[in-house]
Amino acid sequence: MMVFEKVVPTAQEMRPIRRGWGLIHWVGFLPGWIPILALMMFGITVDVLARGALPPFLVSGFLIASFALWRLSGRLAQKTCMDEARKAPVGGLDWCWTIDEQGLVFDNGLQVNRLDWRGVKAVREETDRFLFLVSPGNNPVLPVRLMDAGQVDALRGLITGLKASGRLGAGVDYVARPSDKT
Repeated sequence: MMVFEKVVPTAQEMRPIRRGWGLIHWVGFLPGWIPILALMMFGITVDVLARGALPPFLVSGFLIASFALWRLSGRLAQKTCMDEARKAPVGGLDWCWTIDEQGLVFDNGLQVNRLDWRGVKAVREETDRFLFLVSPGNNPVLPVRLMDAGQVDALRGLITGLKASGRLGAGVDYVARPSDKT
């Protein structure tokens, strides 16, 4: 059993993932990208139809300003969400992680979450973090900076053993038994 106290990932360690969930990652971005792409197409269409009647740099300035405002509004929305998450009762608490053969336990004093290894699609090791792929919207992050070399090796060994036994990710395609549906 491995216990990690005071787990609070930094903003860099909580960066968005780019791989692991396949097409859903890119499909999830479409609602954010379609408006700016439509705006760009509109600007280009207006410029082509006007055939030089518009002042120079009007359309390109419009497109650049629209893109900049779109990016800034996204950053503002992200910052607002993060600020509100910090205000939540559990938002500023440190987490204690316990990892063993059965799964992961996250505890912060006000809530305890248990996750069986069958509910983890995969574990990805990156240079500064271990990423546990649970669902597209829930990917717990364990920073490597909280671990010593022995713990990193022990976690790698545990993950290898779980993959070999078929328990890691075994519940991802779970089909309810008739008794589970009631």
